[in-house]
This record gives sequence, C-alpha cells and structure tokens, in this order.
Amino acid sequence: MPERLVLIAEDDEETISSWKRDVTEFNRDATQPFQFVAEYAKNRREAIRALDRLRINCAVIDLRLPADDKPAGNNTEPIGNDVLEKLLLEVGVPAVVYSGYTQEASELVLRSEIRVILKAKGGAMEALRWLAGHDRLMSAMETTRKEIARESAKLFSRSIWPRWKNTLKSIEDGEVLAGVITRQTASHVAEQLGMPPAYHHPEEFYIVPPLSDRLDTGDLLRIAEDTFVIVTPRCNIARDNYPTHLMLALCKPMDGVWTGIRNQFNGNDKSQEKAARELRSYATQGHSISTHFLPPGSDFGPWLVDFREIMTVPSTEAAMLLEGRFASVAGQFVPNLVQRYAAYLGRIGQPDLDCDVLRTQVCK
Repeated sequence: MPERLVLIAEDDEETISSWKRDVTEFNRDATQPFQFVAEYAKNRREAIRALDRLRINCAVIDLRLPADDKPAGNNTEPIGNDVLEKLLLEVGVPAVVYSGYTQEASELVLRSEIRVILKAKGGAMEALRWLAGHDRLMSAMETTRKEIARESAKLFSRSIWPRWKNTLKSIEDGEVLAGVITRQTASHVAEQLGMPPAYHHPEEFYIVPPLSDRLDTGDLLRIAEDTFVIVTPRCNIARDNYPTHLMLALCKPMDGVWTGIRNQFNGNDKSQEKAARELRSYATQGHSISTHFLPPGSDFGPWLVDFREIMTVPSTEAAMLLEGRFASVAGQFVPNLVQRYAAYLGRIGQPDLDCDVLRTQVCK
C-alpha cells in the first residue's frame, strides 16, 4: 500500500503517544488509499531539520513548540508559526495547525489553505482524515518533485559538472554561480517537461493568483467592467522602470460561442463533429490572426483577445493596475500571445480587388 510521510511537530509526550495511537488506528482502516508514516519533532529545530532532510508529504504542527531541546519552561510563544511559514514558502505540502491556541496562528498561515484545528478529543483523527482528502494532491506533488529532480540531475551530470572545470569554476562569486545554475536548471526542466507528447490541461494556462509583485506580460486585469491582458513585450516591462505607457489588449467574453459549442456536443453525431472541429480550432489558435484564444479558468473566461482593441495606460498607473490583476498567463503560453500580436501588426493588407473583374479574366 502507498505511504505518505507526515511530519508531526509536538512537544507534549502524552499528546505524542495519542498521535501514535491515532496513526495506527487510521492505518488499520482498509478503505484508506494509503498509510501514514509519522516523523515526530519535539521542537522547532527538529522540525526545521526534518523539513530540510526529508521529503515529507504533509505536516501537522503545534503552535507552542520549544525553540530547541532545552527545557521550555512556560512557553507562550507561537514558535510553530516559523515551521508553518517554512512549509508554505519553501516546501509546499498540505499542512494542519493542531493547537490549543489556534488564535495565535500568523496572518500568513491564516490567509493560506492550511487547516486550523483546535486541539481537543477527536481532533487528531480529524486532521489525519483532512490530510487524507488531499491524497491525490500529495501524490501529484511527489511525482512533480521526482520529475524535477530527475531532469535537474540529468542537466547536472551531462552539462553543468562537465563544464565546471573549464568555465563555471571561474565564477568566483557564489551568488552569481548559483543564479547561473538555477536559471539554467529552471529553463531546462520547463522545456523538457513541456515537450510533446505532453498535452496541457487548461488549468496550466494560468497562474492564479499571480505570484510576481510587479506587472508582467500576460497579466490579466479587470478595469471597470472589462478584462484586458498586457501585451507590452517582457524585455521592456521587466526593466527597472516601466515604459511610459503599457499596452493592453481587450479580452472579449466568449459566453455565447461557448454555450453554442456545448449545445452542439449535446446534439447528434454531425453536430458533435462540428463542435469538436470548432473547439480544436480555438485550442490550436487556428482562428483569425486578429484574435488570440484564452481558455476558461476555474471561474473566469474563456476570451478572445482582440488585437484590434488596444489601449495604452500610463505606467504611473501601475499600482492601480496591480489592484485589478487576478491572473497571469503561464510563462510557456506567453510567447504565442505576443507572437500572434506581432503577426497581426505585421499584416499590412491590400485594397480589395474587384472579384467580378477577376472572374471575367478567368473565364475569358
């Protein structure tokens, strides 16, 4: 049976014994999709060390942990917040606050998806069952980390290490060296894991909410009743000072089109084939070059970005735009957005020819 490694940070011996009984009871339930393997930490130092050396799948953290293995005395500090914030900012696994002082959870913890459970009878089993409800997420994250580690190791052994003695070793500044390797690794991993035959789920198309603290190409913004996407090239927008104006393209809702496609899929075979062709045309950007398809997110879209509807906003209003930003187009999908915009701008066109005259030329 699959196993999930859970870090339980708790300093009270009686509570630890109770945890062990609850974990054993959970594992006896044959209907559960996996079994828990528990790693216990009695203070912040042990918990941080466990996070650094173990590949945990989830965690349960008491707030009032001792800092280290010295006698805690009357410990009243919510030191467990340090562990929880490391989980959020550096590790990234489902976690539970299990404490008699839940009101002491930090603002960062309370804003996150971390579950807060009051330490009471039955609370530990509630925490285990809540974590079990995230099994597919834990499994997916474990696979993700393994895939990233595998590609990182491949890059290291085949490229970075061989270049060490000739070039990379000459970079004496450790911070610069780490930056070079980090960017190369991130670039390689993204390219390799996104190569065909990978088919991307629409949820991959967006980062929600945006993680950058400044505007970027592909950011989706709400202005009044409309949605816009930033199409200013990243090479400009990434500089210390924005260009004097940012270019925004209008995102036109596709509610009617989407409803029509959905209805066709509920029709006869010919209707379904037509709907499939239309949907495939949007998914592969096979429609007019004047538009760009943005698929539906969890609670927004879909849209057609209309390159005929461009407006500029002074960069001095960047703070206002940030307030209306609700999603970002993921990095691997931004180039196509910008390329289609460039292709539209490069289509100069020509005056319409008289078709009747052309017909006489063909038929004479």
